[in-house]
Amino acid sequence: MRSSDQETVAALKRGTPLTPQRLIEMRSKGMHTVRFEFIVRLLRLNTQIITLSIYWEDGREFMQVPTVQNTQRKLVYASEPRVAGLFDDLSLLCYPLDPDAKTRVDAELDRMVKAIGGYDRRIAEQ
Repeated sequence: MRSSDQETVAALKRGTPLTPQRLIEMRSKGMHTVRFEFIVRLLRLNTQIITLSIYWEDGREFMQVPTVQNTQRKLVYASEPRVAGLFDDLSLLCYPLDPDAKTRVDAELDRMVKAIGGYDRRIAEQ
């Protein structure tokens, strides 16, 4: 991790405001990284996936928000079984650079993958 990245994450965690452009850049990077990590984990399950069915609800709108928000964002897996994960804005901004954000995001991704894996096993047994 570059020292400027470490400083930016530390500033965010302290509540120091960043420029709107920097927030949008970091949120976009975090959102794409989280989605990519989810896809990689699904591929490890050997599950057939359509990547277009994995999307951020209202993603285009909230990606452009120029402030840190005290809200959760929803990553949706729109295939069967339909699964959604909730991620707080600060975690998306700091992922994967911050260990706390990484722990929270990874736990939610694990929960989502487990739900999909359990569904696939039940279907295979029928």
